[in-house]
Amino acid sequence: MINAGKYNKKISICQTTIVTDEAGFQTEVPTVVLQPYANVKTTRGMTLIKNNTDFEKAFTNFTIRFPQTPINRDMWIEFNGKTYTIEYLNNVDEANVELEIQAKEVTH
Repeated sequence: MINAGKYNKKISICQTTIVTDEAGFQTEVPTVVLQPYANVKTTRGMTLIKNNTDFEKAFTNFTIRFPQTPINRDMWIEFNGKTYTIEYLNNVDEANVELEIQAKEVTH
């Protein structure tokens, strides 16, 4: 049984869509694919220092309920005014119940 209360942060999973306007020009438009609630965990600074890792390698872990819509690494996450690139997707225990997304922050 999943504790639904742990998914307490709303995120947006986005992708780029190519749209053709009336003049026939194609432009790339960001499109929201999914807006699930997620459990968000960041890597602690002390953990990075202990492991002698630089702060550019810090990941944020987003855990969501397993979506019907496929998610891939070409998409990105918008959360709390920041943009994150998706680096790794993990179907937790291959049970199709939770999807773990490890992402790296692009904007500060």
